[in-house]
Amino acid sequence: MESHEKENPKKIDQIFTRNLIRKKNLFHYKISKNNFLQIHPFLPMDKDEDYRIYDGQFFNEANSSPKRKILQTRILKLSLYESDSVYGRIGAELLRSGQFQKSVTWLKRATIVRPYDTDALINLATAFFKLEKEDEAFSFIKKELSEGSNLHRFLIEALEEKNKLQDLESFSKEIVDTIEDPESIPYFYYYIAEALVHHDKYPEALVNFQKAFENNSPMRQYHHEEYGLALYHEGLFEEALIQFEHVRSLNPNDRIVFNNIAHLTYCAGNAEKALEGFEYIIENGLESTSTYANFILVLLHLDQDEEVINKYKAVLQPLVNSHGEELRRRYNEELRVTQVVLQRDNTDEKTKEFNIKKLKGINLLLSFFN
Repeated sequence: MESHEKENPKKIDQIFTRNLIRKKNLFHYKISKNNFLQIHPFLPMDKDEDYRIYDGQFFNEANSSPKRKILQTRILKLSLYESDSVYGRIGAELLRSGQFQKSVTWLKRATIVRPYDTDALINLATAFFKLEKEDEAFSFIKKELSEGSNLHRFLIEALEEKNKLQDLESFSKEIVDTIEDPESIPYFYYYIAEALVHHDKYPEALVNFQKAFENNSPMRQYHHEEYGLALYHEGLFEEALIQFEHVRSLNPNDRIVFNNIAHLTYCAGNAEKALEGFEYIIENGLESTSTYANFILVLLHLDQDEEVINKYKAVLQPLVNSHGEELRRRYNEELRVTQVVLQRDNTDEKTKEFNIKKLKGINLLLSFFN
């Protein structure tokens, strides 16, 4: 099974253009104290000076000792419209350099001028943890989550690192109890579930998806996809297939969704229909990194001619060379999921027979990858 990579969008910094002069590895500019403080109300300035800007640190000509130049590794580019990001940059540099208490000061300033700056919020919570202020860190995370900040993945990471993932339910209840808008509650659970899927915590993810459903909230495309992935990893193939059919109805040209549906069709016990799905994918140029491996798995299951199988192995070989580790990881997980199905008490004989044969095919694929 494949999923889309989800990254937080990053803004591209623009160059601050007021009287800007390029000079070797730094930028200089002159600006009056009053105008400067309107843009940077937290930065101390005693008089008009020529300042250098270095990755979130400010230096003037008279006060740029070698010790203060340690952080002068990259240039921070500013614009009048994005200059408020400077506080977060300074805090991040201080955090990276181990100056945790100072970083807290700057990061608090960052969260005042940019309340939903996820990087600054995460860095501030991290600084609290570094200062061994665990209670304060978790209180801060809870407060921000209740106000709509995107710290769901960070919460899961922090709980896991502190061996407190079992406390997620009580943490979630505390947060939900302080959310003012009732319509936001299901989305809180959706994003917690998505974060759990991201961390391979599938049973816990399904619990949180169910809590979101209890609030009768409509699912967005990526919620269907994440829910489908969690169901797949628990061996609930038919239920997962329903979710990916929803995704395809919302985005009919997504090649990853096409491939996931064909593979889930096979996993659910319909190899012949899966074969048709993969043939359609190949004929229409909708292949993904898993297409040919999954297709070979179906061909093996249907006892196709070795000549045909070898043909597609030759097509797959370049992908094995370039994505071998990813494919090995993926099909080791496929092995685990198939074993989950076989170990269930309520698995019928026909399903057992199908999955025993599927296991043999997966092992043959893994030997090819190695």
